[in-house]
Amino acid sequence: MKKAILLPLVLTAFGLLLSFLRPPFFETLEGKLYDIHFTLRGPVPISNQVVITMIDEKSIGQIGRWPWPRAIFADLFEELVAQGAKVVAPDIFFSDPSIGEQGAQQDTLLATTLRQSPQIYTGYYFLMTPEEIKESALDRETLNQNFEDVQNDALDVAYNPDKSLEALGIQNMYAPFSHFLGEKRQGFFNIVHGLDGTVRALPLLIAYREKVFPSFPLQIALGTIAKNDPLNFLKQLRLDSQGKFLVNFRGRGSSFTRISAVDVLEGDQTTVLKDRIVLVGATAAGLEDQHPTPVDPAMASVNLAANVLDNMIKGDLLRHDLITEIFSALLILLIGTSLAFSLSRLNAAFGFLFFLGVTVFQAFLLHFVFIKFQWVLQNIYPIFSGFLVYGGTTLYRYFGEEKEKRFISETFQHYLSPDVIRELTDNPQKLRLGGERKELTVFFSDIRNFSSMVETTPPETLVSFLNGYLTPVTNIILEHKGLLDKYIGDAVMAVFGAPLPEPEHPRLACESAVETIRLVKAFQEKWEKEFNVPRLRIGIGINTGVMTVGNMGSERRFDYTVLGDAVNLASRLEGLNKYYTTNILISQWTYEKVKEHFLFRELDDVQVKGKRATVRIFELLVDPLSAEEKMLPIFAEALHLYRRGSFREARGLFEKCLLLDPKDGPSQLFVERCQQYEKNPPEDWEGVTAFKVK
Repeated sequence: MKKAILLPLVLTAFGLLLSFLRPPFFETLEGKLYDIHFTLRGPVPISNQVVITMIDEKSIGQIGRWPWPRAIFADLFEELVAQGAKVVAPDIFFSDPSIGEQGAQQDTLLATTLRQSPQIYTGYYFLMTPEEIKESALDRETLNQNFEDVQNDALDVAYNPDKSLEALGIQNMYAPFSHFLGEKRQGFFNIVHGLDGTVRALPLLIAYREKVFPSFPLQIALGTIAKNDPLNFLKQLRLDSQGKFLVNFRGRGSSFTRISAVDVLEGDQTTVLKDRIVLVGATAAGLEDQHPTPVDPAMASVNLAANVLDNMIKGDLLRHDLITEIFSALLILLIGTSLAFSLSRLNAAFGFLFFLGVTVFQAFLLHFVFIKFQWVLQNIYPIFSGFLVYGGTTLYRYFGEEKEKRFISETFQHYLSPDVIRELTDNPQKLRLGGERKELTVFFSDIRNFSSMVETTPPETLVSFLNGYLTPVTNIILEHKGLLDKYIGDAVMAVFGAPLPEPEHPRLACESAVETIRLVKAFQEKWEKEFNVPRLRIGIGINTGVMTVGNMGSERRFDYTVLGDAVNLASRLEGLNKYYTTNILISQWTYEKVKEHFLFRELDDVQVKGKRATVRIFELLVDPLSAEEKMLPIFAEALHLYRRGSFREARGLFEKCLLLDPKDGPSQLFVERCQQYEKNPPEDWEGVTAFKVK
C-alpha cells in the first residue's frame, strides 16, 4: 500500500517540477489548450470606444494602388480629427522618404499634419537582436539619433518589470515625421510570437539605454484613459515579469467597428468617430501585417492594438501572475494526491472512472475560472500530471499485480481450488501473506492402522492406493473452500477460513469430514478388490480457534500454514478417535458454531496430552441409523450420571445403549470405565479424562 501511494506522489512532484521548468514542448501544448478557452467562450462585448479605419480593398479600388501618396494620409488624418476622433493612431510605419520633388512636398504636408494634430499617435520598431541590427543597415550615428528622437516618449514614472525585454537599437520613422511629433505620442510596434508562432501576449514595455518605453497601444492609453494616474494604471495591467500583456481577445477582427478609409474621406462619419480612439491600419489582402492568434489565424496588427486598448478601457484584464501560479501548483498537488490515495483503493474500472471524472472536473474548473474571474491557470501541467499519475499507477499496478498473481498462483495452486485461486488473483487485497492471528478451523484426518498396512502391502500398490484415496479427499476439501495444508503420509491437514475470509469455515470443515467418511464407505469394496487392503477406518479431528497463519519457513522455501494450540488440539482430537472408536471428533468451540447443522453426540470432557485445560468433545454422526438416534438421549443421561459419579446407574444406561447398538464404541468404553470406577472409586472426581499419550 505504501508503494502504491508513494509512486503517484513522486509522479505528482515530477509534474509540479515540469510546471516550474516549462519545457518548450509542454509550453506549446499549454498554448494550444489555452486557445481552446477562447473558442469555447466565443466573442465578448466590446467597449465601442475603439474604431478601426481600414485601408481595405474598397479604399484601394477607389483611391488607387498601394502605397498611397503621403498627402492622402495627411487628408485622412485631418478628416478623422475633424470628424471628432479623440485619438488618431495609424498602425503604419513611415520609414522612408517619398520619391521625387512631389514626394518631398507630400512628406512635408504629412509632417505638418502630424505637428498640428496632437491627437495623432504613431510608432517605431525596436531592434531586439544583433541580426536585426545588421539587417537594418543603420550605423551607430543613426541609432543614436533615433534614440534622441524618441527618448522623451519613455515612461516618466518609475515602473520597470523584473526581466524587461532589452532592445539593442531603434528603427524610427522618417526623420521629419518623428521630429514634428510632440512628446508621448510614439510607442513601439513590436509584436512577440509564442513558441508555436501564435500571438497571445504583447510586450507593453521594453527597456533601452536605461529607459523604459511603452508600446503603441500603451502610449495611447497613457495619454487618454490613464492620463491622471499612469503609475497606478500600469500596476493594474497585470504585466508579467517581462512586461508582456496577456490579451483578452474579443473575437475575430470584425468584433470592432470598422470604416473604410475612403468612406471617411468622402463622407461624414462623425456619429461613429466622435470621441473614439481611431486606429488606422491596412486590412486589404496582401497588405496586412497578419499574425495568428487564439481567435483568428490571421489577425491584422491593427486589430491586435484594438484588442489591447479595449482590454484597458473595459478593465476585464486576464490575470496570470504569482497568485494564479500558486493556484496552479495547488491544483497539481490536489489532483495528484487525490488520485494517489483513490487509485490505491479502487479497482481498475472504478479507478479509470475516477480519473476520468477528475480530468473532466479540472477541465471544467480551468475554463470556469477563465470565464468567471479571467484567471489564467496552467492547463497542460495539471492535466498531464493527472495522466502521469494515472498512467504510472496503472502500469505499476498492472505489472505489480501480474507479479502478485503469479506469486499467489504458484503459492496456492496445489492447496486451493481453482475458483478460490481465481478470486485471490482478482482481489489480491483480500490476501495477507504476512503472519496474522485469525479464528480458523483446522481439519486433521488419518487412516487407522496404516502402519501395519505399510508392512503388508507392496510399495507400488501402497502408492497407488494412497493416490486413489488422497485425490478424492483433497477434492472434497478444495470444493468446500478449504486450504490443503499438507500431507503427512496418509494423514491430511487442512485449514478453513484462510487465506480468504470465510465466515462459514466451521460448517465447511464439518461438511468436508462428513463427505470424507461417506467417500470411504462408498469406495471401500472397490479399494479392497483393487488394492487388497483391509477395511478402512478414518479418524478426523476438527477444532476452531485463534491461531497464527502465514508464510513460514526459510527464505528459499516456505509454506502457507498455521501454528498454535488450536492447531495442536485438532491433531489430538483426530488421535482420540482411536480411543473412542469414532470417526469424527470436534471441540466444544466448533460445536457451538455448527450445532444447528449436524447431528452430534456429547462424548466426554478431556485433557489432551500437554494441556491442563478441559475440553468438551463431541462426535459428529454421519448418516446415523434409527437405532443410533434412539440411543442418543439414553447416552446423554448416562453421561450425566457418569459425571456425577453415579457409576453403577450410568453403567446400566450405557449397557442399554449397547442393546440398541452392540458395536457402539463410546458405550463400550464407558461401560468399562464404570466397572473400573465401581471397583476403585476415583478421588476428587470431576468427570474429566486426562490423556497421557497423543
